[in-house]
Amino acid sequence: MTQDKSNSVLLTVSCFTAVLPHFFHSAAWVIAGSSIALIWRLWLVMSGRKLPSPVFLLPYVCLMMAGVWNAFHTFLGKDAGVTMLILLISCKLLEMHAKRDLYVAVFLAYFLLLTGYLYNQTIFTGILSILSILLLTASLSTFQYTSAIPPLAQRLRSSAKLLLAAIPVMLIGFFLFPRIPGPLWGLPGDESHGKSGLSDTLNPGNISDLVLNEDIAFRVKFHNFPKDKSVLYWRGIVLDEFDGRSWKASAQSKTASGQTSSGLTSRGNMISYDVTLEPHQKKWLFALDIPDTAPRIQGNPSYISMNMELRSGLPVVSRQKYSLRSFTAYHFAKNIDPAEKQQNLLLPGGSNPQTRIFARQLRKQSTNDVRYIQSVLAYFTNQGFEYTLHPAKAGPHAIDEFLFKGKKGFCEHYASAFAFMMREAGIPARIVTGYQGGMQNPIDEYFEVRQSDAHAWTEIWLPATGWTRIDPTATIAPERIHQNFYQSNGVRGFAAVVSSVFQNQSWPQYLQMYWDATNNEWNQWILGYGQQKQESLLRSFDFSNLDFEKSAIVATSLACGVFGIAGIISLRGRRKLKNADFYYEKFCQHMAKQGLRKELSESPMHFLARLEQHTPPKKFQDIKEFLICYAQYCYTENTSSEQIICKQLRSILYRIQHDK
Repeated sequence: MTQDKSNSVLLTVSCFTAVLPHFFHSAAWVIAGSSIALIWRLWLVMSGRKLPSPVFLLPYVCLMMAGVWNAFHTFLGKDAGVTMLILLISCKLLEMHAKRDLYVAVFLAYFLLLTGYLYNQTIFTGILSILSILLLTASLSTFQYTSAIPPLAQRLRSSAKLLLAAIPVMLIGFFLFPRIPGPLWGLPGDESHGKSGLSDTLNPGNISDLVLNEDIAFRVKFHNFPKDKSVLYWRGIVLDEFDGRSWKASAQSKTASGQTSSGLTSRGNMISYDVTLEPHQKKWLFALDIPDTAPRIQGNPSYISMNMELRSGLPVVSRQKYSLRSFTAYHFAKNIDPAEKQQNLLLPGGSNPQTRIFARQLRKQSTNDVRYIQSVLAYFTNQGFEYTLHPAKAGPHAIDEFLFKGKKGFCEHYASAFAFMMREAGIPARIVTGYQGGMQNPIDEYFEVRQSDAHAWTEIWLPATGWTRIDPTATIAPERIHQNFYQSNGVRGFAAVVSSVFQNQSWPQYLQMYWDATNNEWNQWILGYGQQKQESLLRSFDFSNLDFEKSAIVATSLACGVFGIAGIISLRGRRKLKNADFYYEKFCQHMAKQGLRKELSESPMHFLARLEQHTPPKKFQDIKEFLICYAQYCYTENTSSEQIICKQLRSILYRIQHDK
């Protein structure tokens, strides 16, 4: 492979490594459009063909831009802008006619690497970024040589040295430059783009779709772990309004109630723990059942709603860490507000008539509320109901069809049907969605709660006990409450291997646990390094009185100092590099300014032969003397020392540069 081909391949591969992180969040047509352009470029290079004519390239670019407009209806904003950048950088490689185009492609790739952190800040993204920077910097250095280009390994080593030289400045900026509340990587309006997770509306199938997602919802560090895993109900959203098919939270339920101590009767020990919540772009937080108080979160005040939900004042757009104490055995609100009671008894007229009739019949047969509840749960247990991810598609009367036809459903089907039957019998009821269970990682002892642990249960109000949790799923599939979903249902594949870690220990499972633990440490100490940790670090060095402005001045001064020291070292190194090759490179640069650029494949003597045809005889004598002296140094055994040869070359080069 010729030098030009290898350089073009290096540039294409470098740009591909910058594009690759975006393939994990981009649409299929974007991946296809970018890949076609990159493969097209490689094929042209390897086959020795010319770059495509604008007649062919322009329609392709226009087609890609039309795709951007069709997908986003704009060319502005994060998603549309990044998608357009991915496609344009891929197409730019097919339109290169000058050295300037090479620089444009490389610097666009650098910028594209930065945009990747708007979507993902994992360890894998960081490693891929380092690899891409090394390759892009090696490509950039390739265009700077006017004489022989060093081997790729040498260029990569030079790139690595430049990257290592930047580490001190990077560390100064990371640890000392003032941090502000909020995510390090984000744009205004990011909170409007929801991520996968629980919704504030519950429809049949919502949670059964979510349970296939293995993403981490949050991690928990227990200070005193509860003895019974079945009490691990992570309370999220309370849904108290029903329209016949969907459950949602009423407006008044979201208002703050203050401390939970009023009206709360607890039994058993209080559980203390720390939560690290992944961003989900919504305003709810998660707690183990009922927390005693709302947590203190810097920059995002939290409160407990009248339905005992833990809510934040702002959407959770970055990873949040907070500490809580909770009760897992409790009753609350024995004295219910009449308006709240009425809200939790409302049912839409005309919906699910069979269920209404059945509920009234059971109520007449029951002597009190407790017997009625037991009768409903017994109906689930004794009538052949199944717990499944794939229930029949629901019609207009979804609860009727579930109770009397399909008899197959997931937790949301059982919770919805139970709450409906309670309300029909005059018992206030509502649905709570959140997570149930989780799994402890023995490597770092953090308890991991995944999206696959999503769950829905009910709360009913009785005069003697107030609001009390009833989980109808526990009567149908009690193993779901004591284990996670994959363990209880025997799902196979990678997800089941990871989730069944406590049953069958093997090296893939340990590898997954170590990877999860490593990611957690990355999240806690790197991505979680915010304003509080920075202030704690400064206090440890007795810099607690530094404000934002002073911290910025200190960080900038230190960075400038590091740059100055690096510059002095670099200049010292350059003085040591003034050997024969140094003067030959200076000679080639001088001739290039005269319009006589040395070709990559030319030896000094071939270059001399070409210069003879384009240089006046008077000037040519000095050029000839210089190149013969250098060629003898390179290709013959010299008796003179390199110092003497360098002195001769420097003297001749001076005459050439100053010959008018």
